[in-house]
Amino acid sequence: MNKKKIYFLIAIAFVFFIIVLIIFFKSSCYSGKKDLELSKEEVQEKVEQIKPVKVKMFFLQRNSRYMKPFSYEIGIFKTRQDVYKAFINELLKSREDCITPIPEGLKLRSVFYVKKRKILIVDFNEVLLNKFPVGTSSELEFIYYFVDNICYNFKEIKEVKFLVSGNEYKTISGHIDIENPFYPDYRYLRDE
Repeated sequence: MNKKKIYFLIAIAFVFFIIVLIIFFKSSCYSGKKDLELSKEEVQEKVEQIKPVKVKMFFLQRNSRYMKPFSYEIGIFKTRQDVYKAFINELLKSREDCITPIPEGLKLRSVFYVKKRKILIVDFNEVLLNKFPVGTSSELEFIYYFVDNICYNFKEIKEVKFLVSGNEYKTISGHIDIENPFYPDYRYLRDE
């Protein structure tokens, strides 16, 4: 091969290399723009959440098998997760004219929303296991008090799973299996 052919092949290889680099950097810039757009959407979602949230909480009645609704407005929060926490903390407060099916001293540790599965994981302190009254009906009242209220007010949540001190347990007091998440059962909600 003569020198001209070698220089010509090197020049073609160099041009090809430059074209590949340009395509690579353009695609990198494009994917970076997509990531930036997703971040803007997430920020926008958070900004929209900064306002009071109107909810309807259902409480057990002394003379009825149905849960009666009460309208509430829960504070101003920056994230949806904070809204869930505030809502559950409101459910933990007793209401004078209603039954709140929770043991005394029960506290919410944290909540986790798994968007892909549309499930809210609710983590309570160890009081749930240590002070819970024995009985199937007590466990069912506790479970559906939370599950129905959460799923009724937050349509993005389809299931609720319970943890105690960050751990999974087989049951609360020996009757209902809480290892799996619960779907709502609205049969006992009485809407106004």
